[in-house]
Amino acid sequence: MVEKNDPWETANVPGPRRGELLTPAIAARMIKEAKRPLFIVGSLALETELNGKSLIEYAIEIAKESKMPLVAVSHTLKEFLRRGYQPDASMPVINIIDRLRDAEWEGIKGEGQHDLVVFLGVLYYIGSQGLATLKHFAPWLKTITLCRFFHPNAALSFPNMSEEEWASYLDELVEKLRIG
Repeated sequence: MVEKNDPWETANVPGPRRGELLTPAIAARMIKEAKRPLFIVGSLALETELNGKSLIEYAIEIAKESKMPLVAVSHTLKEFLRRGYQPDASMPVINIIDRLRDAEWEGIKGEGQHDLVVFLGVLYYIGSQGLATLKHFAPWLKTITLCRFFHPNAALSFPNMSEEEWASYLDELVEKLRIG
């Protein structure tokens, strides 16, 4: 039985520093308090539906309510545009991870390096490696994942949960971002 804070893939060994569990309330507070947050949305947003609502719809709501710049990775750009939402950038997840670990990078909008990176819908094994890279080579960044499975390499991560629980967490996050 996988516990709520066990790596979803058993071979994922996070090392001496392990992420903590994240609630929607804490996620909303961290996003609101960040000076330059960044939202990275991966390909699972295209193929995941929760209670009749697409994960891409959740991503758009979170981006609009938080006003975080959004990076569409993989082939998600087309779906964002089809839904009338213009991401701030589109690039492979490996490229955005590489830029984030560069202390001299001025960020997506050229306003300075980001201080919080929020992941949603990135393939687990790629997200795990990207989060490990940022944990070790970008200590100025806080990372959180809004995914259904716990990521021990993120600073904070939603726990392992059912799709119903996940939908509830995302609904609560959107609501907490909305109320200000």
